[in-house]
Amino acid sequence: MKELSDRQKFIIKSLIEKGPLNIEDLSKLMNISKRTIDREIHDANKFLKNFRCVITENDLRYEINGSDESLKAINKEIGAISYGSLLSQEQRQIYMTLQILLSNEPLKSTYFSYLFNVSEGTISMYLDKVEIWLKVRNLELVRKRGIGIKVNGSEIDKRKAVIELMYNYLPLDEMLLYLYGEEYNKYVSEFFNNIFSNEVIELAKKIVRQINSSILKINDDNNYFAMFLHIATAIYRYKQNESIMLNKEIVDDILSSEEFNFIYNVDEVMKNNGIVLNRDELAYLAIHLNGKKYIYEKEGFIELGITLDDLSKELIEEVSKILGINIKCDEQLLYGLSQHLETLIYRLSMGLQSRNTLIDQIKEYYSELFEAVNKACRLIFSKYNINVPAEEIGYITMHVGAAIERQRTEKKLKALVICPNGIGTAKILSEKLKSVFPEIDSIDIGSIREKDEANDYNLIISTVKLYDNDESNDNIIIVSPFLTLADIKKIREYIDDISLNKENNYLIPFKMNSINMIENQNRKIKYLDETLENLNIKNIKAKDLDEIIDIIADEIFEIKITTDKDEIKDLIKKREMMGNTVIPGSNIALLHTRSDSILVPYIGIYRLINPVKMRSIGFSYEDVDTILVMIARKKEDNTILEMLGEISIALVDDEEFKDTLKTGSIDDVKNIIIKILNKN
Repeated sequence: MKELSDRQKFIIKSLIEKGPLNIEDLSKLMNISKRTIDREIHDANKFLKNFRCVITENDLRYEINGSDESLKAINKEIGAISYGSLLSQEQRQIYMTLQILLSNEPLKSTYFSYLFNVSEGTISMYLDKVEIWLKVRNLELVRKRGIGIKVNGSEIDKRKAVIELMYNYLPLDEMLLYLYGEEYNKYVSEFFNNIFSNEVIELAKKIVRQINSSILKINDDNNYFAMFLHIATAIYRYKQNESIMLNKEIVDDILSSEEFNFIYNVDEVMKNNGIVLNRDELAYLAIHLNGKKYIYEKEGFIELGITLDDLSKELIEEVSKILGINIKCDEQLLYGLSQHLETLIYRLSMGLQSRNTLIDQIKEYYSELFEAVNKACRLIFSKYNINVPAEEIGYITMHVGAAIERQRTEKKLKALVICPNGIGTAKILSEKLKSVFPEIDSIDIGSIREKDEANDYNLIISTVKLYDNDESNDNIIIVSPFLTLADIKKIREYIDDISLNKENNYLIPFKMNSINMIENQNRKIKYLDETLENLNIKNIKAKDLDEIIDIIADEIFEIKITTDKDEIKDLIKKREMMGNTVIPGSNIALLHTRSDSILVPYIGIYRLINPVKMRSIGFSYEDVDTILVMIARKKEDNTILEMLGEISIALVDDEEFKDTLKTGSIDDVKNIIIKILNKN
C-alpha cells in the first residue's frame, strides 16, 4: 500500500471530515498552489483506489467519493497527521523562534528539521531570517556547532518577543475561539500545547477566568487575550525557574502605588493555584495587566493619558500626512507597534540605552520613511517630554515599512479575460491567472463585444488584438492562450506599476544592503523549496541512452512537470549530441535542457541498474551509472538559473556531491544541494 505524505493525509481527512471543499479554500488552508494540490491528489488517489474511493474535481470543488464504511476505514488507516509539516514558512519560523526563546537549553537544528519535515539547510535559511528579527528586538541568536541554538538577551526582551510572535502566528479571532472554549481548529490547540504545554495552558485559562471575574473585569477581547498570554508566559517561566529582574526602586514604587494595588489580589489567585511569583514578576505583571500606560519619573508613575493602540494610530496618521499616502493600520501593525511603544516608553523612562545594529541600513533602505517617522515622533512624543533616539526611530520605521509592504501585496484587482478560442480555453487561462497572480481577486470571462464596456476592470487580458493600437489602452494586455513566461512578465510589470505609487516609492533600496539581501534570500528559499519539492530519485533499467531519455521524459510527464514529453525527448537528445554530458572519471552524466513546456524547474537523479556507455571527452566512452537531470523553462528567473549553474559546477569539483548523487537518500541530496548553494 502506498505511503501517504502529510499533505495527502491532510487533504483526504479534510474532505472526509468537512465534505466537499472549494479549491481556493483548500489552497489557502494548506498554503500551496492548486497545481501542487492536483499533484498530491493524483498520488493520493493511488492509495484511495485500494478502498474503492476517489477524489474528483467538480465545479471548482474537490470531493471524495466512496461508501461510508470505506471512508471510515480510510480515516482510521491515516491516523494522526504531523503538525509541523503543514505549517507555512512564516508559521514555521514563528514556531521555531518561540521554542528557542522559551527553552532553557540550546535546541538542535535536526530537531526542527524532523519537526517540519524539511532539510537542515532549509532550517539554516530560516534561522538567518530569525536572527535579523531578534536583533531588532535587542536579542542575539547564538548558533554553535555541536551545542545548538539559543537566544541571549534580557528576560524582559525575550517575553516581549514571545508575546509579539504569539499575535502574529494566527488571526486573533481563531485564537480567541480557542481561548473561550468555543469551536476551534484542533491545530490551534496543538500549537498552544506544544509551545506552553497542556498543563500550563489549562492552568492559565483557569487563573485568567478567576482574575477577570473578580478583579479586573476586562471586556475587550484584545486585552483579555493579552492578559492570558502574559499569565501563561509567567507560569511557564516560573516552572522553569526563570524570572524577570527589575530595578529595586522601580519595583517598590510599582507595588506601593495605588494604581497597581490590584496586583495583590492577582497574587492571591496565583498562590491559590500553586504559582508563587516574586516581587519583580508581580511588578511586571501589574504594569501589563493594568491597561493604562505610564511614564516613570523620579516622583513616581505619571499616567500617559492615551492607550498604546491610540498612540500607534496617532503616529501612523501623522506619518501618512507627512508622506501624503494612506498607510493602513492593520492588526499586525497595531499590535507590533503598540508592543514596541510600550518597550520604548519603558526604556526611556528608566534611562535604559537601546541598541540597533541595523540603524545605518534602515536609514538607507527606508530613507524617506525614516525621516517621516522621525518627524512624527518629535511631534507626538514632545507632548510627554520624551525624546526618541534614532535607534528607536529605526525600529518603528521597520514596523511601518513592513505594514506598507503587506498593504502593497494585499491590493486586489479585477480582470476581464477575452478569449474567442472558446469558453474552455478561457476558463483554463483564467485558472492559470488566478494561480500565478494572487493580486487578481476577481476574473470575469467576456466576449470581444464587451471590450468597450469594461471600465470596471483594472486590466483586460485578451488572446486577440482588440484595437488597431492596443498599446494606447494601458490596461489591455495581449497574451497567448497558453500564458507563456513572456506573458506572465508583461502582466507582472503592469500589476507592479498600478500597485505602486512610484512618486512615493521610498521602499526601493538605492544599493544592496543587508536588508534587501534578506529579501533576495526569501526569493531563493521560495524557488529552492519549489524546486526541491519535485526532487526525484529513481532506479531504472535501460539498454542505451535513447531508452534512458524516454524513461525520463515519461516520468516527468507523469508527475506533471511538463506538458509535452516528446519535445523534452527531442531537446535532451539534441543536447546530448553536442557532447560534454559525462563528467570525466565520475561515471555521472548531466542531462539538461530548457523548454516552455516545463511547468516548474526540475531536478531528478536516475540510477542505472546496469551501467550504460556514454560519450565522454573526445572520442572516449565511459560507463555511466548515475544521471543528473536538470530542466528549466526557457525564460527562467535568473535566481533559478544561478542555482542550477552552481549545482552544475559542484558536479566537477565536489566529491561529496558526486558520492551523494550515487548513493544518498532524497534528504541527503536535498541537504547537500542547500549546502552548495549556501556556500556560494
